[in-house]
Amino acid sequence: MVSNAKGMVLPERSPSPVRIARGSKQGAQSLREQQAWLQQVVTCTPERLENAMAQTSDFIKEGYGLDPESRLWIYRSMFPIRMVESLQIDFPGVAYTLGPEAFEELVMSYVEEHPSSSWTLNHLGMHFPAFLARSSLRGRTFLQQLATLELNLAQVFDEPELPALQAEDLQSLPPAAWDELILRPRPTSRLLKFDYPVSHYLFQVDGELSPSKPARSPQRVLIMRKGFQMNRVVLPESSFFMLKDLFAGKKLSQAIERVVRKYPTVGAPELQSWFHSWGEWGIFQA
Repeated sequence: MVSNAKGMVLPERSPSPVRIARGSKQGAQSLREQQAWLQQVVTCTPERLENAMAQTSDFIKEGYGLDPESRLWIYRSMFPIRMVESLQIDFPGVAYTLGPEAFEELVMSYVEEHPSSSWTLNHLGMHFPAFLARSSLRGRTFLQQLATLELNLAQVFDEPELPALQAEDLQSLPPAAWDELILRPRPTSRLLKFDYPVSHYLFQVDGELSPSKPARSPQRVLIMRKGFQMNRVVLPESSFFMLKDLFAGKKLSQAIERVVRKYPTVGAPELQSWFHSWGEWGIFQA
């Protein structure tokens, strides 16, 4: 049994105060109406529950060992558990930082404002970082940035796999082609900039190292997936600057000119090393 944001404990059976109106409209509703009604009963707040359940007999038949109200209550009781489990999988760093009880309460407040609207729970956390940013939680800026990293990791995991540009593909291009070349990132590659070292923090959480909230320190992160292998690296400011230009659609010649002008210490050896790594990581489309 899991409590919601208002401290209500959901029982295993429907509470006796709920009065069910008996009717004979079963089968008259469309599938959309049936789905809308079930979603309302499962997700509504406690004060709206009696009205939501008043049509139970119109939608659910008698039989199957339990009365319709008790069978319906199983779904309602499981809803908070399933929402918490789903977001705990996608946001383990936030869950660790807040602790089990606070995270559970936060999730129930979140799904009340942003209920699931898809056949899959993969999209449930789409608004979670913004929700954290608007919250009154202590350290909400850090939590929002940590959640942003975790949301992008979850999204990249589900992105389609496209052929990757290899380092040798670039080396085989004639010099004249480099001036007009535009490198397009694969959907499985993302660049993110943070005010906190959230990637290091999440590595420690994943390794069960019990980290404490870190101090502010800028961090630039590249998320990537190659095949079924997820990875992320922290980038120096100069290579992040160039990749940001390339991801934005600038020509390769322009990106090289800009990074060399902004960072005079960047030369041919650094550029060759970057392109070799980017090719191995498969961050650009072939």
